[in-house]
Amino acid sequence: MSLANLWAQYRDELASDPLLVLGLSAALVALATTPIAFAVLGRLDWFQARRGRVLQRPAFSSIVVGMLLVMGIPAIFAALVLKSRSFDKNRYEFDPNRTWSVLEQGRGYQSLKEADAAVKQEMERLALERKNLVDNVKKLDEAMLALRGVAGTSPMVAQRFPGVLQSLAGVRKSIGLDGPQQLMDFTAPPVDLRAMATAPTGSSTVASPAIAAAPAAAPTPAPAGQGLSPAEVASELASVPEPQRALAAMLPLSDLPPGWTVGKSGERHLETFNAENLYEKIDGRAESFLQYGVKGMAYAFYHPAGDPSNELQLYIFEMADPLKALGKYGSEKPEEAQPVTIGDQGYTSAGSTLFYAGRYYTQIVSTQDDPKFAALALELARRVAARQKPGGAPASPPAPPALAASPHPAAGTPTPETAETQPAKAPAPAANPPAAADVSPATLFAFLPAAHRQGDPKYVAQDVFGYSFLSDVFMADYKDGAVAWQGFLRPYRDAQEAKAMFEKYIAGVKKDGAEVKSLAVDGADETILSNNIGLVDVVFRKGNTLAGANGATQPAQAEAFARALAKSLPANVPALGAGH
Repeated sequence: MSLANLWAQYRDELASDPLLVLGLSAALVALATTPIAFAVLGRLDWFQARRGRVLQRPAFSSIVVGMLLVMGIPAIFAALVLKSRSFDKNRYEFDPNRTWSVLEQGRGYQSLKEADAAVKQEMERLALERKNLVDNVKKLDEAMLALRGVAGTSPMVAQRFPGVLQSLAGVRKSIGLDGPQQLMDFTAPPVDLRAMATAPTGSSTVASPAIAAAPAAAPTPAPAGQGLSPAEVASELASVPEPQRALAAMLPLSDLPPGWTVGKSGERHLETFNAENLYEKIDGRAESFLQYGVKGMAYAFYHPAGDPSNELQLYIFEMADPLKALGKYGSEKPEEAQPVTIGDQGYTSAGSTLFYAGRYYTQIVSTQDDPKFAALALELARRVAARQKPGGAPASPPAPPALAASPHPAAGTPTPETAETQPAKAPAPAANPPAAADVSPATLFAFLPAAHRQGDPKYVAQDVFGYSFLSDVFMADYKDGAVAWQGFLRPYRDAQEAKAMFEKYIAGVKKDGAEVKSLAVDGADETILSNNIGLVDVVFRKGNTLAGANGATQPAQAEAFARALAKSLPANVPALGAGH
């Protein structure tokens, strides 16, 4: 073993038990230095004894024996220290480092009655521990039920959730808890009194003639597995609040592929929410949608006919504008997703399909990674995307049943029979037309260099790089060898606003303790390089745009990127929307 290894082992032992190691070290030092001390003292005539008037040197054997007696003291101490670190099971009748049970401590009790009382006390303690464990598992069950509602909007979580519940089943079995978590809603449907009116004569139930003669009010449903009839769709939409009715009309509820049916949430096949009550459906994730200006959400789910154990959950979110929809879509898109041509941009993952189109962000989440589920998810996505286009069908939600029965519907108003399946002939204008029709997110993404780019560019709505004043930023990840950074740009309405934000940025990095210095960059009005905790930012302002490289591990690549970007940007980058 090398000297370095010995020193490292000594430091570890000293850190774990300093008193013991220091005592052992002192004993070893004393043991090693005793012969040296005796030799030195012998040369100094220290051991000469007076015999009358004569100094007489003692015999050598006497000095050796005395030296051995002195060395015995630290030797015995060192041996005791080393012995104390191990347990000799053949010498001792119990291990002092192991906790005794009540029976093992029996010798410590004065009588059998006293030992029996100790056993009962221990059983009571264990019973209390078991009760606490059962209560905590029940609380975990309640939390898992709430988590399941949130997991429905994430394909990967939804598919792994049953395995987590199965693992918890073993915990319940170990503690004797027989009430496993129920994921299905087994609530009995309302009793149909009209059906009870036709009970046999011998039945004790007496039906009212008025009830027996009452005609059926509900429309005749479509065949199982085909979805809802147009009349049922119109009836469902009639009960939706006006602000969410157009959003709910985008849900495909009829003409489903064979073998599929629309699930029911209580007494309805669809649900709608606004920004204020969105948390009721996706508690825990609602805040992230509010950050992107969500206005409302429509929801429906689908499952194989006769098999509700797995399902497809369809969420349509209406965001503040197309830019916010893009931002929310990009913030949740995984790197391993498979791109698909749906809407403005989309991808598939584990049997699910997610995309955004205009100001709408749509999630079709599958609880099973199966080709059958994936095929329906794509089919539903195409239908929804077609309706989200300007002029897509239905341009407006189907009319309520009372209006649908009119023999002369207003021109251009789709009837319930055609609104669900027939496209509108004339395109309808977009509800929120962009302020500048010739500017889109793709226009701004194109300004970001393609060299060294990793993945797709993305839009971040707020709190970019941890600064509350920096929002609505277009960025992409870059990597050159082992050096990675984020390239970004943010166009403002004018140069004055960009300059004010540039000054805020400088103040922010200085407040964080960064070292800031100015750079001369060709094409940029002003540029800084900041260095903090080993990460380098090179940020510049050019006209109405703030841009640069953030979070690089080396300054050379960040500066080269910023110089190339400053040179390629125009003097005035078009802003996207009135708020930009």
